[in-house]
Amino acid sequence: MDTENIFFKHNQWVYSDGEAGEKLEIEKREMSELEVTGMDLSCSLIVESNVNNSILTNNDMSDCYFLSTSFDETNLSESILSKTIFDFASLKHSILKNCIGIKASFEDANLSFADLTGSDFRRASFRRANLSHANFSNVDLTSALLEGALLYGTSFKGAKGIDEVSAHYIFVGTEEEPIRLEGDDIHKWLIEQRRG
Repeated sequence: MDTENIFFKHNQWVYSDGEAGEKLEIEKREMSELEVTGMDLSCSLIVESNVNNSILTNNDMSDCYFLSTSFDETNLSESILSKTIFDFASLKHSILKNCIGIKASFEDANLSFADLTGSDFRRASFRRANLSHANFSNVDLTSALLEGALLYGTSFKGAKGIDEVSAHYIFVGTEEEPIRLEGDDIHKWLIEQRRG
């Protein structure tokens, strides 16, 4: 399989309104160490696959479906991720700097040690996500959902929209000694973290 060619074909498919190329739909494939940049990959589907250690910067990856796919140590910086589904995906040690991810979904995903600095994740969902040691510095989290998220060692320095984050409970402290926060205590804790 010529992996980079299938991304090029999807780019053609998008720009021709389906007249040329082919929509990207991949399931259960090994595709690590890809280098795909500056393409329109919107509406593509990659499910239960391995895209670890890849460079996927500056792409339009909006409205994509990446259920249970692994993007560990992958660079997705400067990409558009709005309305994309990353549910149950793994993004450990990934880089998502300066992305636009409005209404993106990372439910039950693992973003431990990920760097999301400067990104726009307004109305994104991080329900039950593992965000341990992730970097949310200067991220816009207005109306984002953090319900049940694991926030051990997570950085929110300079994050925007913290007071509008929605969650009934979160877990802080450490993996060994988790502390469950509820209600007003959540926003108090987040505001403290924002100050760094």
